[in-house]
Amino acid sequence: MMEEKTPHIVELPNEQFLKEVRTLIAEGHDVTLRVRGVSMRPFLEDRRDKIVLTCLHRKPVVGDAVLAEIAPGKYVYHRIVKIDGDKVTLRGDGNVYGTEQCRMEDVAAATKQLIRKGREYSPEGRAWRCYSKLWPEWPLARRVLLKMYRVLRLNK
Repeated sequence: MMEEKTPHIVELPNEQFLKEVRTLIAEGHDVTLRVRGVSMRPFLEDRRDKIVLTCLHRKPVVGDAVLAEIAPGKYVYHRIVKIDGDKVTLRGDGNVYGTEQCRMEDVAAATKQLIRKGREYSPEGRAWRCYSKLWPEWPLARRVLLKMYRVLRLNK
């Protein structure tokens, strides 16, 4: 009888792991990551969904979801909400008030594809564009919709 092998798992600190991810993307590779955290709710869910990141093929614009280094070794995957010269303001879809800033040069990767509940979405596709346009910017509307999402999700 054959003995079942347990996969070898290596854990790295986010700072080290995402630095390597950034290097791979800069070399022209696409990288698929499982989403961690709830800051991109309700569309992307913690540990369920994935994002495929790629190098920047154009200058990022407001509305793009990107991987950005907001402090040395600290990365977020959030949507660009404002660009003022070289200063980029980001906010996760699941964040009501909080924003982060970085410089344009600290935007490390663009979104090539989103994988939600196993279904693939293009950031240029109709579904993602509609979601991006319809998701409210106003904090009160976000707060109400996110609360409804959490309640509905808990009652499943």
